[in-house]
Amino acid sequence: MGEGIAGIPAGGWLTIAGYALLPLAFWWHRRGGDRWALATLVFCAGLLRLGPSLDPCLHEWDERYHALVAKHLIAHPLKPTLYDDPDIPHGDGSWAGTHVWLNKPPLSLWTIALSLKCFGLSPWAVRMPSLFLSAIAVALLHALARMLASRTTAFWAAFLFAIQGHLIELASGRTSNDHPDTFLVVLVLAAMFAGVRMARSASLPWAVGCGVLAGLAFLSKSWPALVIVPVIVLFMYGSDVRLSRSLKCLGAILFAALIVAAPWSVYATTTFPEASAIAAAAHWRHFTVSIEEHGRPWTYYWSQLPMIHGELAPIALIWFLAGPFRERPREHAGLLFWWLIPYVVFSLALTKMPGYTAIAAPALCIIIAMAIERWSSATTWPKVLRVPALIGAVGLVLLPLRFSLDRTRPLAAAQQRYVIPQELVRASSRTVITNCPVPIEVMYHTAVVAAYDRSLTPMEADRVSALGYVIRDWRTLP
Repeated sequence: MGEGIAGIPAGGWLTIAGYALLPLAFWWHRRGGDRWALATLVFCAGLLRLGPSLDPCLHEWDERYHALVAKHLIAHPLKPTLYDDPDIPHGDGSWAGTHVWLNKPPLSLWTIALSLKCFGLSPWAVRMPSLFLSAIAVALLHALARMLASRTTAFWAAFLFAIQGHLIELASGRTSNDHPDTFLVVLVLAAMFAGVRMARSASLPWAVGCGVLAGLAFLSKSWPALVIVPVIVLFMYGSDVRLSRSLKCLGAILFAALIVAAPWSVYATTTFPEASAIAAAAHWRHFTVSIEEHGRPWTYYWSQLPMIHGELAPIALIWFLAGPFRERPREHAGLLFWWLIPYVVFSLALTKMPGYTAIAAPALCIIIAMAIERWSSATTWPKVLRVPALIGAVGLVLLPLRFSLDRTRPLAAAQQRYVIPQELVRASSRTVITNCPVPIEVMYHTAVVAAYDRSLTPMEADRVSALGYVIRDWRTLP
């Protein structure tokens, strides 16, 4: 990317525009123009995610792997591969060096493949589906918060989701688990919205819709999507629907989710049994083993919460427990456990990554938004508490905004983390590259069939040559 205008890259200007339009959304909200306020927030969310998405290079963890697998899915949608040719060396079966790649379920990868088919093999095309979904989720969260609370809480919840720095990083591929986690967050949110509608109307169509969305969430990130089930049960517990009707709706949810999610699970297990077993074992090892130096203490997610959601977020959560939840526990139990279940479960795992608790972000946004509404209008509070409450409400908005700016860095030019030699861009699909510092990126950006960060052994080289491939050493390229 060029430097743009005044030394600020084009993506930076888009990000600045996203922040600059936020006061307009607040102005519309104050005037009662909820639709215009929401439309502005969705537009701002799109700009805040589009700016960082214009980075010209794939990111190291884990976007480059997702991009390469998605590229291969264009040719064979039902066979996700990293190293596409099974006859050449492709590592030891680990997720970073394998032929069949089942480290993530396929939904986000299929969608990325479709984007690449439509827009070409550009890094920003990898990010477009996540960008779109993450922006639309602002409207979904607004609708859900409006049902659970009020129009003011709905506005601030949507505002907090739109500017949330970690969600922006996920959608723009800047942090681990990137696009699968974005799909998971949005689809879990959509399932919760459908579930609340179902709980309040005892509607079987909404129950089926909730189940379909739950199944799609499972196809995005596997078993973390199961958080939907207990939370929806708690939302149903807080409604006045008869038990027999609630059980029918719950059955419809589970059946629809199974119909959507089971076919791929059965297909992958039967078609790729060895790769499926390795992937399943790797997933459960996250609980028992510190993988790739991501072992952290059980307090990790709780200590990260003030940074991601603002230093005053813990106070807002304590207030929620002592106030709204204590006053109406049945009504707010679903919201409480939507936040708690991911934080408690993943705190027990030895391997901890920031994205694991992202599915709780919508619930946290609603809870914090409730505090903003109450604290900013604390006219019935004792006088000694009114000013601190107002300052706290302002802090609940500005502190996450500061973290968001720190994550997006609109004034910083995107780093050119790698350059693909033109000779490789023109190379044929019968080429294999050795001693390559960026093997995954090379395979994504070029027709090269395989690239390795090491030399091939004599036996491997003979095997590759016998298959008709030409071996080139990165170090000898002009």
